[in-house]
Amino acid sequence: MRLARRSTLLSLLLVLFIVGSASAATANVSMTENVFTPKKVTIKIGDTVTWTNNGAVSHTSTGNAPLNLWDSGTVTPGNSFGFTFFGGGKYPYHCTFHQSLGMTGTVSVKIKASPPSGPQGTVFTITVGTIDDPAPFRYDIQWKRPGDDRWMPLFSIKTKSFTFDSTGQPPGIYRFRSRIRNPNTMVFSDYSVPKAITVTS
Repeated sequence: MRLARRSTLLSLLLVLFIVGSASAATANVSMTENVFTPKKVTIKIGDTVTWTNNGAVSHTSTGNAPLNLWDSGTVTPGNSFGFTFFGGGKYPYHCTFHQSLGMTGTVSVKIKASPPSGPQGTVFTITVGTIDDPAPFRYDIQWKRPGDDRWMPLFSIKTKSFTFDSTGQPPGIYRFRSRIRNPNTMVFSDYSVPKAITVTS
């Protein structure tokens, strides 16, 4: 009986480890002479981008100013650098040695919504980050209501997710997007690709 319980516990821990590992992914970018390949990468919050120098000269992966979110420093041929993105947004970057030659790229980090649709009264969870209170940053949220083409500010939060209660809201497609912002310096990323939810009647 004790052995069976131990086996069950070990199996449960293994499943939890596999699920946790599967929730994050790695996107690979090759650095060669004057180019990042692929030039544009789309990932989910919590995923990692790994840049590998497959060229013959040194490169960097450096987040653009004024946000300056990451900087690999010099990555020599055959070596790699990884960065995990904690918040939704779009992040342009460059190689400091070869930016003038067009060695630039963009990482687009998608946000999440659960469930993707539901009747009026459904409470949706919109996840915009992997870290609560990611000092010194905050998450800025915008939304589009059904039938409105304008992006409107919703709020700025420190928590990695928020809920949208559709009770009393008209049916239709609601879109949300987010960015990270440093309120001390007022620098920020570009907004993420919109995430849509559908409220049905």
